[in-house]
Amino acid sequence: MSPIPASRPAPAAPPVPSTYVRYLRNRLLEAEAGLTAMSERYERTKARFDRCYARQGITPEADIVNYINAKAMNPELKFWYSKVEHFQREVTAYGAALTGLEAAGRMLETSGHRADNQRVRTGRRGLNRAS
Repeated sequence: MSPIPASRPAPAAPPVPSTYVRYLRNRLLEAEAGLTAMSERYERTKARFDRCYARQGITPEADIVNYINAKAMNPELKFWYSKVEHFQREVTAYGAALTGLEAAGRMLETSGHRADNQRVRTGRRGLNRAS
């Protein structure tokens, strides 16, 4: 009978390529720059819209119903706000991807040391006892 071969440790998961991390960081920076630019553009457009309608006496304080209707009918405000939302979603997506990769990297680095660092749990009964 042949001896049972010694078990080999499972190969570690390949690390995320640094080029991919750099790509995500670059995309995050581009999305942040785009968000800043589109937010500024939207604010300028909204300020121009507010000035135009304020001359007609339509302001949120004076006539909220007509102000909301005019704002809803303005295609330029809708366009720039949709651009702001687009870049907000991109920033969120790339930021979440990078955060997830960093968290996974930390988990994989410390997986060998986890057993040493874990607390001993005594159970719920010990926590509820009056001293």
